[in-house]
Parts: sequence; C-alpha cells; structure tokens
Amino acid sequence: MPSYIIPPGVRFNDSLFSEPVQMSAWCPPTCGGIAVVLARSPQWGPKPLQPLYFGEFGNDADCRLNLPSNAGRDLLVAALPMPYTTASQRRALCNELIAAHNPAWQSHGIIGSEAVLRRKVEELEARQQEQGREILSLLTYLGKIFEPQTLGPRKPIGFLSELAPPVTESGS
Repeated sequence: MPSYIIPPGVRFNDSLFSEPVQMSAWCPPTCGGIAVVLARSPQWGPKPLQPLYFGEFGNDADCRLNLPSNAGRDLLVAALPMPYTTASQRRALCNELIAAHNPAWQSHGIIGSEAVLRRKVEELEARQQEQGREILSLLTYLGKIFEPQTLGPRKPIGFLSELAPPVTESGS
C-alpha cells in the first residue's frame, strides 16, 4: 500500500501556506511573502478554514495586516514565505488569490480604477447596441418570410387523362 506524505498547511490555488496559528502568536517570516487571515467555518473544506483576508508582507510591502476593527480573537493566520521575490510578484499572486477566493474582508475583489470600469461599461453598451441591431435585422428578415408571396399559374387539381381535350373555364 503506497504511503503519501501530506504536507502540513493550507492550500489555496497552487500555493501551500503554513499551518495556521493564532493571530496573537503569529510572527511574520524574515523574508517576504503573503499572509492569509482565516476563520473556522464548517462550510469550507477539506479543512474548515475560510479565508477572510490576503495581504503581502516583507521588503517593499506594508507589514501590517489591514484588518477591520471588529476582528475577533479566534482568528488564525497562515503565511506563504516567498523569498527572492519582488513586491510586484507577491502583489500579483495576492491579487490572484483574492480574485479566486473572494475573501469576506476583501469582498470588493479587484475592481480596478475608474477608467477601467468606464471602459468596461462602454464595451457593454457597444455590445448591447450591436445585439440590438442584429435583433432588428432578424425581425425584418422574419417579416419578409411571412409576407404574401406571388403565385404563378396553377395546374388543375385531379386526374386528367392525356387523351382528353383540355377543359377551359369558359365552359365550351
């Protein structure tokens, strides 16, 4: 029977964070990295820990965790040490984790600047106008299908032998 070694810690995406410790006992590593604040939640699995906040620490980063004032005492913290990384690399991974897990204290996610939002709204409006034009085009095409069509001369209904003279409508 094969034995598997399961490393201790908490996994978010492809990142293996350290085993969670009480927030009051947590001390950040000497290198840069990402920290996650966790709360116990039975809805989360395989470990019942829900991420509440992702933040980076280390060189060129603010080492304080910007937590809300109503943060409870039973919170846990896990760290992902990332030695030899730049602040932009850590920030990119942190933003990816925020987007993937939508932590409660960062529920706004990564919205972006006002210019990015304006561009997205303009793209949606342009797409809506294009779809409106396509719908009108389809409706006009359907209208043409249901218009009365001109019919050519009709053949008489019934069996006519080829030997019989053709019958005219004048009755002669």
